[in-house]
Amino acid sequence: MGTPITGSSPKKVTYRPPEDTSRTRAAVEKKPSAEVPGDAFEKSRAEGRYPPVALNAASPLPPDTGTAVPTNGTTSAKYQVGPARRPPIHHDNGFLQNPNDPKDPNPIATREPSFSDRLAKGKWAVKLEAARQFRPDLKDATDAYAHFLYGNGKDRTFDYERFVTQDESGKKVLKSATQDTQKAAEAQYAAMLAKDPSLAGKPVTFQITGGPIGVGGNDGKFPYPQTENWQKAIGGHSIWNSATVTVTPPTTPGGKPTFSMDMTVHAEDRYNFNPNQKDIATGIPDSDNGRFEQTGLAHQYTQTGSVQRKVGWSQGDIENATSTPINNGRG
Repeated sequence: MGTPITGSSPKKVTYRPPEDTSRTRAAVEKKPSAEVPGDAFEKSRAEGRYPPVALNAASPLPPDTGTAVPTNGTTSAKYQVGPARRPPIHHDNGFLQNPNDPKDPNPIATREPSFSDRLAKGKWAVKLEAARQFRPDLKDATDAYAHFLYGNGKDRTFDYERFVTQDESGKKVLKSATQDTQKAAEAQYAAMLAKDPSLAGKPVTFQITGGPIGVGGNDGKFPYPQTENWQKAIGGHSIWNSATVTVTPPTTPGGKPTFSMDMTVHAEDRYNFNPNQKDIATGIPDSDNGRFEQTGLAHQYTQTGSVQRKVGWSQGDIENATSTPINNGRG
C-alpha cells in the first residue's frame, strides 16, 4: 500500500501524500480491533504488525435457540438446529472506546474539531481521491474509507464475493467455512439417525446455524487477508454460517447417502481505527485518522456481506464436494 488509508478495527485506509503525482499510491488499511472476552470476535492481526489474537471462534449461540448439533469439537464454530440466526458479535469503538471498560458498547463523547483537525481531513480527502485515481487495485479499500469520511456512521454492505474469489486468504476462508458447515451437517444427520433409524431410507431436510468464527486470528484455517486491498477494506473480521441441508438415501444397496447444502457465509466487520496500531504497508499510525472519530469529522460504522454456495457431496467425502455460487453470493 502506498499512500495509506486507515480503517476500522479491522479496516483502515491510510493514504500517504504523494511526492510525485505521477506515482501517487493510495494505501487503505484495515486495522484489527481489540477483542473483548465473551462475545468478542473482531480482533485480528496483521503480518508483522499486530501480535496474534486469540479469537473465541467456538463461542455458543444464545441459550435456548435450538438443539445443539453434536459436532464434538470437530468444527471451529458451534452449531444449532434451526434457521439462520446472527450470533452475538462484539465490536469495539476504536478511538471512542471507553478507556475504563473495553466491553462498553457505547462510544464516548466526541470533542469539537479544531482548525487543524479540519485541515487534516481535507488532506486525507485529497489522498483518497489520489488513491482512487492511481490505485484501482484498492477499490474496495477506498470505497470503505470514503464511507468512513462521508457515510455519517451508516451501516454499509460490502462485496464479500470479491474477497473469497480475489484474495488467496479469502479463498481459504470460504473453503474452511464450507467444510466446517459440512461437518456440522453430517453430525446432525448422524444424530437424527441415532434417534430414529427409519430415517436412513428417507430423504431428510433440516436447517443449521452457527456461532461466530474469527477471521485473521490464530486459526490458520481462517487467515488474515493477504492482499493490501482487503487488509484495508475489512482486515480481521467475523463470519458465521447457516445452511439448509437435504440428505438423499443411496440408490444402491450399501451405498452412501448424498448431501446437498445451500449455505450462506455471513461476514461482519466494524470499520474504525484503534489506538497504538498502524498501517501495515506504510506504518502510518491509526491516530492520524482516529482524530476524525474523536472530533466527529468521520464515523466508524458496521459493514456486512455474504456469499452463498450450493454444496454437494457423498457422506464422509467432504474434501471432494462440489460447490457452485447461488445468486452470485451478493448481499
